[in-house]
Amino acid sequence: SELYCDQLLYQNRGFPLYVPEPQRNLPAEYKAKGVTIGDVGRVTPEGAFDFLFNVYCSAHHPINANGVPDDFSPLPSYLESNVFCLDYDPGDFVASSTVEECERESDDTSAVAYVSEFPGTEFRFKSRGPQGAVLALPQGSHLTKLEHLETLRRYAAKHAESWYRHVNAPEGRGRQLVNGFLYLITGCEQAESWGMACYQNVE
Repeated sequence: SELYCDQLLYQNRGFPLYVPEPQRNLPAEYKAKGVTIGDVGRVTPEGAFDFLFNVYCSAHHPINANGVPDDFSPLPSYLESNVFCLDYDPGDFVASSTVEECERESDDTSAVAYVSEFPGTEFRFKSRGPQGAVLALPQGSHLTKLEHLETLRRYAAKHAESWYRHVNAPEGRGRQLVNGFLYLITGCEQAESWGMACYQNVE
């Protein structure tokens, strides 16, 4: 997961999760939506997002069923006019600079018919370096990003200490995180399907 993240982190598409789907131990309401703006959590060594709570939902909201900090007070919801949305087309992909897409052959009529019915399902790449990574998005993806961040910045600065107490306390979440390892989500890119690969020292 570290290699995959290192190779795709600087492609301007957010933090690349090696395990992008919601974890099974999360509330059903969260699993139905996945990562969203206002989530607080960490990235595990395996490359998954370990969701802890959402700052826009009340302490008694089903999404926050696993607990919130003792002094938790939710933020008022953001204005939709401050949210930037973008749809990436089926067949889109994110790749490191050492990976490039190959031209697709069109002489196989059965393959062409299949791709026409399910756009973006055929990917071919070639490598140009000793290591690289690629994320393929057969059905495209949807980006949601909060543009007005000042309220979140102030809120995080005010409550960060209590967040870490909650996350690290044995009677809390017991994660034992050091400063700088909690994330507050300000945007996310979601997809219905995906494929990923990474390689190193291939001869």
